Amino acid sequence: MIKPDLIMDVFDGNQTNQADANTKACDEGPGICSHLLTLFSILLIMVTMPLSLLWTIKVVQEYERAVIFRLGRLLSGGARGPGVFFIIPCVDIYEKIDMRSQTFEIPPQEILTKDSVTVFVNAIMYYKVAN
Repeated sequence: MIKPDLIMDVFDGNQTNQADANTKACDEGPGICSHLLTLFSILLIMVTMPLSLLWTIKVVQEYERAVIFRLGRLLSGGARGPGVFFIIPCVDIYEKIDMRSQTFEIPPQEILTKDSVTVFVNAIMYYKVAN
């Protein structure tokens, strides 16, 4: 019986895990269309240089990091920041991630114990983005 999470490799006949097959597809480099679109965007930036600096230079604070996606794929440098970095406006999308500890107040809850005593419980949740 073939498990649904296993697939058959067509070229050499070995069974591989679905997650392994997905990472193989993601490890491929950008195609020729991606390179052409990036080159066209860089040329457009060079032609409109003084005005294009408003859209290409981004700054993230000390407590933030920027994750940059080029045509929907994560760039190979990981998160950028803190400081100044450049993006290509037509090709890159960036998301700022706040690295500070955040708090989330949970509203008080009334709990009934085994011996029929009501207890009010308050909580504060702390979370922080790591890596």
